[in-house]
Amino acid sequence: QVFWVNGTTVLAKGGIGGSDGNDGSYLKPFATIDYAIGKCTASRGDVIMVMPGHSETVTSDGGIACDVAGVAIVGLGHGSLRPKIVLDTAAAAAVAISAANVTIHNVIFEASFADVTNAIDVTAKHACISYCHFQEEGADLNFVDYIACTGTTDNEADGLCVDHCTGYGVDAAINSPLLINADMKDLVFTYNRFNTDHANALAMIQVATGKDLNNCFVAHNFYASLKTSGDVFIDNDTAANDGWVAHNRAQHLDTAGEVLTDCDGVGQFDNLGTGSVTASGYILPAIDS
Repeated sequence: QVFWVNGTTVLAKGGIGGSDGNDGSYLKPFATIDYAIGKCTASRGDVIMVMPGHSETVTSDGGIACDVAGVAIVGLGHGSLRPKIVLDTAAAAAVAISAANVTIHNVIFEASFADVTNAIDVTAKHACISYCHFQEEGADLNFVDYIACTGTTDNEADGLCVDHCTGYGVDAAINSPLLINADMKDLVFTYNRFNTDHANALAMIQVATGKDLNNCFVAHNFYASLKTSGDVFIDNDTAANDGWVAHNRAQHLDTAGEVLTDCDGVGQFDNLGTGSVTASGYILPAIDS
């Protein structure tokens, strides 16, 4: 089933304003995404279409709870007309994905509070986050991590896919675009572009101590930071990883033995990086002879 959400004053021809008392049709849309999720049926393949210009505020952890399996939340519109979810009021404010096979597509996530822990917290398998953008509303209104798998139960977030997402952050509290706290299998992290424009930034993908990435595919990403030391693409401390890290590009400020990927066991192909703002990147690690 398809449900519609529209919290704007621009209405469908012949339609009425969004209300959670409506039937969720195109002409009588709901007002909030969370209410629409509650009307979905698990694993039926329901779709929530969110209209251009829609905006709603999340003030608590799970303020939007993606707790129905198989639901796709699809934002309509391009650029600033994409639907926006504003994380406000508390550092713990977040969209929570706790059911399997949930998709969030084409949505802007905006931090409107200091050091918002993360925009999206994933604790279920096969979540897909695609074509989303993460941004700071202003000074000291920022994310720490954009997407986080905060749970410590191994393999609970297997199959996570982050594709064609973008983000820009300049606050000193910024950490990573993706934080992983448990073993994960089948991570796909592709065609993303993130600029963590501060020296305090961590790796593009930060993995907790002692946790493995198995069958991962990290490819075609662009990452920029002002890091002066430390791993750039993936920071992982185990030797039981496998998969591929390929065709990624990094700009940073580490000019003393920089390491792009610390994830022993993965295959690395054509990853380029540079610590110079006036030079093109070179292959790291060196090409095998």
